Amino acid sequence: MTKILRPLSLGLIILAGGRSTRMGRDKTALPWRDTDLLTDLLLRSQAYPFTERLLSINRPYESSHLPAKLARTVRLVIDNYPDCGPLGGMEAALYSGQCDFYLVLSVDLPFYDFAPTPDLVKLLRRQPTLQAIIPRTENGQDQPLAALYSRQLLPAITDHLQKGNYRLRHLYQDVPAAYVDETFRSALYFNINTPEAYEAAKGRDTNSRRQVPVVTLTAPKSGDGKTTAAAAAITELTHRGYQVAYIKSSHHTVARRKTGSDTDRARKAGAVSVCLCGPADYPMGTRKEDYILALSQQQLADLVLVESRSHGPFPQIDVTQADDNQLVNNILFLTGYRSSVI
Repeated sequence: MTKILRPLSLGLIILAGGRSTRMGRDKTALPWRDTDLLTDLLLRSQAYPFTERLLSINRPYESSHLPAKLARTVRLVIDNYPDCGPLGGMEAALYSGQCDFYLVLSVDLPFYDFAPTPDLVKLLRRQPTLQAIIPRTENGQDQPLAALYSRQLLPAITDHLQKGNYRLRHLYQDVPAAYVDETFRSALYFNINTPEAYEAAKGRDTNSRRQVPVVTLTAPKSGDGKTTAAAAAITELTHRGYQVAYIKSSHHTVARRKTGSDTDRARKAGAVSVCLCGPADYPMGTRKEDYILALSQQQLADLVLVESRSHGPFPQIDVTQADDNQLVNNILFLTGYRSSVI
């Protein structure tokens, strides 16, 4: 007699009960894509037919921004073990939930699109004894707050909490678990913990809607190293196979091409096109930032670097605050060509 397998029920748990101490403000309410971070994540969750959606938030949440059908599937859960971090939120949600397994996500994942979910479910069906499936991204980094967990872990979670062991890693390392390589889409797991990370996420998202992505290299004053940083970045980016255009924002009314100038240095570094933008170049009544952005979108290049003290399009990198060794990787993240800042 053929055994009929019971359909696997999969729910979603969003952990939004953190204190956001490093961010300095409530991450759930951060503006994101015409709404806020939490609402956008819930809207994105429609990409997979979860049986239920549980929101661990520990404070009132107004779901009026959500489609009515989606809002009816979202249920708020309050921690039974307050101030115990993600493990406390998971305990409350698993105790309240009814599904076999749950995809557990932190609220601060601005790019997570749920594309990995079917693959995680397929792996679980092939290895039904698993109790956790943990994605791994660049440099072998575990992503336990974008992972799959069995509801059977509830007793173990409760035991950990009662013993004061709040490390999520200690939980999944002691149970049957699988680790999946997600290096090829590490950006999905980029999380917003600090104001700097929030700005980086906004910059990358803005560039995703542009025909040619743009990054502005800035500095508080002349002589702070903008051109040196730009030339070094162009050289390295060109070496990696990217075609880079360069736009110099200038205060000079008349600019002449000359050896050793900033534009000459950019050209010699490998820029495929070089533009100088001064006050006489943009029409009266047009903001310089808008003109530079329009000019950047006309360049036949993979990306555009703008050098400017204050008139460059967003996103911007202050070269006096940036890590020289990570500048090119940060540029590639902001332009969407690299999956992680790291």
